[in-house]
Amino acid sequence: MSIQGYNIAFKVDGKTLAGRTQDDLSISALTKESQTKDDEGNTNSVVTGHDVTLRAAGIMDVGSGENLGRDEIMELALKTGDEAKIPVTYGPSDGATYQGVAVITGYTESTAANGDATYGLDFKIAGKFTKVRA
Repeated sequence: MSIQGYNIAFKVDGKTLAGRTQDDLSISALTKESQTKDDEGNTNSVVTGHDVTLRAAGIMDVGSGENLGRDEIMELALKTGDEAKIPVTYGPSDGATYQGVAVITGYTESTAANGDATYGLDFKIAGKFTKVRA
């Protein structure tokens, strides 16, 4: 059975982002290249970690007690130092869920006179992104 996009949960600081219409998850391997005389000229690659980024996009909303709205999202985006590290959870409601601590690396708003105001929010996992529920 396929996973539908609306079944994906993305929680930031324990709350969902209000008005989300799309989430993107990217995992890239961090590698170390080495070559020894025994390798006969061939390069070896070892995975040393992963670079995990997330992006949420949506229709701008004022939020509620359960959802983060525009003002709360902007406050999170403007944090610095250790306060900028925010717990995130990602995964389908009935499948494996992953958790980590992330920093917000970008926030964009788009407003037009003839349409909905929208936002985009970029995250980078700072440390491990681990499976917590299967």
